[in-house]
Amino acid sequence: MQWKPWIAWLALLAMGCQQPTSSGTAAPKLTNQLIAAKLDTLPILQQDPAYQELAKKYTVAKIELSKRLKKEFDEGKLSKEEAGAKFLAEQDKLNKVWMKNTNDFIQTRHAKLRAAVKEMCEEKGIDMVLIDSEVYHTVAYGAFDITQDVLMKIYSSPAGGTPTPGGTPK
Repeated sequence: MQWKPWIAWLALLAMGCQQPTSSGTAAPKLTNQLIAAKLDTLPILQQDPAYQELAKKYTVAKIELSKRLKKEFDEGKLSKEEAGAKFLAEQDKLNKVWMKNTNDFIQTRHAKLRAAVKEMCEEKGIDMVLIDSEVYHTVAYGAFDITQDVLMKIYSSPAGGTPTPGGTPK
């Protein structure tokens, strides 16, 4: 997995929490402590119905590729070595398309996610939001998790859609 987009998200989300208020002045601090939160963006994206449709199309395409190449192998059109090499080459093309589509999807959701995080920061007095993940931990302790709050904020808005429990379809 490429982590560069996630690092960019981290920086953008942190900047969003530090922007001045509408009057042009920074919100007053009540303490000298830095209040940090963590956010796992993966469950938010996985519960998006449009993302689930995208993942479903990718899964179907992978299955169709396997079936097509197995059929060609069974019919004797491909040797075992040719089938393996062709599968790897075509799967690589499919994965590149998947990554491009996923990145495009993330970019379309970025504004909505950033707005929800910014609103959460203002409501709770959060100074910084770090991207954290079950797979790639960036926060060991000291930050509270706002993932569910952001998820509810995004999907409770009229344009947010309805999240599907359980994330990506099986």
